[in-house]
Amino acid sequence: MPPFPVDAGLLVLLRLPEKGKVKTRLAATLGEEAALEIYKKLVSNTLDMVTRSGIPAYLFYTDGLPPAGERDARLTYHIQVDGDLGTKMANALFFVLSFHKKALIIGSDCPDLTPEILHACCRSLDEKDIVLGPADDGGYYLLGCRVLHPVLFANIEWSTPSVLDQTIEKIKEANLSWCLLEKLHDIDTAEDWIRYTSH
Repeated sequence: MPPFPVDAGLLVLLRLPEKGKVKTRLAATLGEEAALEIYKKLVSNTLDMVTRSGIPAYLFYTDGLPPAGERDARLTYHIQVDGDLGTKMANALFFVLSFHKKALIIGSDCPDLTPEILHACCRSLDEKDIVLGPADDGGYYLLGCRVLHPVLFANIEWSTPSVLDQTIEKIKEANLSWCLLEKLHDIDTAEDWIRYTSH
């Protein structure tokens, strides 16, 4: 797919694929080896989708970067800063917004995410300050913005079913305009994976 004709940058938050450090909720049920293989599949699917989107992508890893020989020349690789998820997200968005007018941030947990949804987010940012992609677990699989608003990433109870609601409340308190994309499924548990693979 050719470059998407909008000045946007796409951030992907990732971990190095190491047994025992990824998909711990899956590992608790399926074992660490299975969880690692599932994580690798999710990351592979995500990066394929990202490259097909045509949006310049920035990969932010925790715990180090992949070996040089395993990196995709179409993508750029960075290390996440220390801190909680909100700190990591805010720092990565600040970096990308220094190069682009719009920034989108995602993880690798949502295999139903498509280039078309990313493009819809970019278009929505023409009119809205914040765009959120709600996940069915109460979080969000995507956040898009044109300006960094650190308040949206501070004092959030991450990894809880109220992340989306907390974020929307902060958006409203800051008098920002916003909209939601379609709701999608995240892969966090064995039940999530079974449901995804069954269809």
